[in-house]
Amino acid sequence: MRAHSRLQERYSNVLVPPPAVDRSICLVCRRNTDQFVRCYHCNRHRAGFRGEVADVVVPISIAIKGDQLARELWRYKNSDVDKERRDFTNGLALVLAAFLSRHEDCLARAADVERFDVVTSVPSTRVPEPLAGILGRQVGRTRDRFATVLRADAPNNDDLVPGTVQVVGEVAGRSVLLVDDTWTTGASLQSAAVALKRAGAATVAGLVIGRHFDPKHERAAAYLEKVRSRPFDWEVCVLCRNA
Repeated sequence: MRAHSRLQERYSNVLVPPPAVDRSICLVCRRNTDQFVRCYHCNRHRAGFRGEVADVVVPISIAIKGDQLARELWRYKNSDVDKERRDFTNGLALVLAAFLSRHEDCLARAADVERFDVVTSVPSTRVPEPLAGILGRQVGRTRDRFATVLRADAPNNDDLVPGTVQVVGEVAGRSVLLVDDTWTTGASLQSAAVALKRAGAATVAGLVIGRHFDPKHERAAAYLEKVRSRPFDWEVCVLCRNA
């Protein structure tokens, strides 16, 4: 078996499929909502910023705190071991490449565009940004469209604050695929989405590798049973599942 295939098979056992939307799952980020259309944070974002938030958000996987994906999403940026950072960076690059090759068209249809003109990453104050390197160099599908059009002027936090993100590239009239590694409250990605919309971006779609989930959260057991009951399938995304 080729190394690429072995790595993809490994991630088939690491990734946890987000659930289909129903009356207990957030329409935006796919966490449990206790019978509401949107979770607390996503509802606040929509109430405060309406059409300025991302037009669609797709998490590739649920990243359960303490599980392998959540560890990799932290350690590919923060590990003190060079080889570990490289290995996890390469693995997450494969996840993005494999997912986008199958489902970028799903995202485009949901955002009502033919294709995304620009691919960019949610900025941080970290230099260099590992995710920008993945999208701009390692993933062939995004390499030619990647542009650093955003700059973070303050560290990411739990609040949607568009002023912490500055647009430093041309986005007016363009459709943007905005990628982040982890979604916790969604404030970082949505702050970037609002900044892009205010700079004239016609469409912003959010793609997240891991939607963080704390297994100690209240009413977590039923949600974890739901998401862990089904194996990850590369051929199905949250948009396919709800089609």
